Amino acid sequence: MNKLVDFESVLSLIDKSISPTYLSPTQEIVLREVWNGKTYSEMACQHNYDPEYIKGVGSNLWQTLSRTFDKQINKSNFVPFMRQKVASLFDEKYSQPESNQIEIATANIQEKHQYLHWTTAPTTKFFQGRVTEINTLQRWSEDPDCRCIIVSGMVGCGKTTLVTEFARKVQDQYNYVFWFSLLETPSLPKLISNYLNIFNQSSEQSSKLEEAPETWELSFLLWEFINCLKQHKVLLVLDGLQSILGRNNSSTYKKCYEEYGWFLRSIISTNHQSLLIATSRLRPKVLEYYSDNQVKMLDLKGFSIDDTKAVINSSNSKPVREEGLLFLSESLQNIPQLLNIVKNHLDDFRDVLDDDQNQVLQDLSLLGAVGELLEQELSYLSDLDREIIYWLAISCSAISLNELTGYTEQSQPKIKFTHSVNFLVKRSLVIKQDHRYSLMPILKAYIRRKLVKQAIQEINS
Repeated sequence: MNKLVDFESVLSLIDKSISPTYLSPTQEIVLREVWNGKTYSEMACQHNYDPEYIKGVGSNLWQTLSRTFDKQINKSNFVPFMRQKVASLFDEKYSQPESNQIEIATANIQEKHQYLHWTTAPTTKFFQGRVTEINTLQRWSEDPDCRCIIVSGMVGCGKTTLVTEFARKVQDQYNYVFWFSLLETPSLPKLISNYLNIFNQSSEQSSKLEEAPETWELSFLLWEFINCLKQHKVLLVLDGLQSILGRNNSSTYKKCYEEYGWFLRSIISTNHQSLLIATSRLRPKVLEYYSDNQVKMLDLKGFSIDDTKAVINSSNSKPVREEGLLFLSESLQNIPQLLNIVKNHLDDFRDVLDDDQNQVLQDLSLLGAVGELLEQELSYLSDLDREIIYWLAISCSAISLNELTGYTEQSQPKIKFTHSVNFLVKRSLVIKQDHRYSLMPILKAYIRRKLVKQAIQEINS
């Protein structure tokens, strides 16, 4: 049975045993490298830590595990003890002979049928553009070391549509395609149970299960789920990963959703033949310490100028002239959802688009749908991000980084300030040109109007 015990099963057991506390990334590194036979010096060198610091982390870990499992545990006996502990728990849960367990866990079963589970996935019937992005996702998905792809970007940039279109294009390469939304933030046991129920309904192995997945403990749910990813080639699509991440701080999980860390870690770190692709408004910092081979991240921006022209002129109305198209492209930074909103109101300002572009921009900022989208985006920004945006909004022209640093009231390290500016540039909210920075025109018009409205309300009150 010990042959079946992998490190992710050990981590799941430890996570559950020490709950409600959780392993830090550094603690996980120490446990993983000890499991792989590394010395403290080797792991310190590999992960750029001070050797004494790693020894201290290890010492605290052994004390914690010794109290948790009521047995003296140290660096020397950690591996054999956990192998025996996990193996004994699995033996209690499963009645099959060991040979059958090994066969089930390691077999690469060729499915006779495909199982596509799209739930609330949006239609991609009218999908257009994004050729470069689709090709990038295709190339990454073919990398045997890639376990997870994250597509992040501002509200309305088309993350969900892109990922869904990609999944539909490559669905023939997988035995299963599962599309789930995290916007309703299901508990992790519920999500994994949904996956396992679909597997069990479509597999001959379902008759061998003695009880429904919903009644299993999380460690066994994860173990069974990872085995399914080993047996079958599965494409998992999760929409809205930001729903389980800390607000304005994607380096943590929301309270009550910390268990998702086990789930993502199991998928990324285990050897299997499946792939997870997820969308997120925030780039999840909790995954940044994995290697680039295991986790790949795509920062999605707006359309190309040609795709923008195609969207604006896709209606049956009179085509917009080149000058007007370039104005809309710059003002909206080619964000698909903004483009579609404007396209639906095109007839209201088409006649003045080339003559009074400033008025057009002001009118667009008044559209309710535009305001709702921009407010959603602002809600995901940190206090420093918003302060930078507000200073750029009241600035009459593009300014340098040094000028922008001088304006901000918050006392921030230069590296943190620069990181925040670069983050806003990646999200297309801030435009960088010739080492000077300005705000996306539609956002600038919206915030200026918002500031004036707030000032009037304060005067009146």
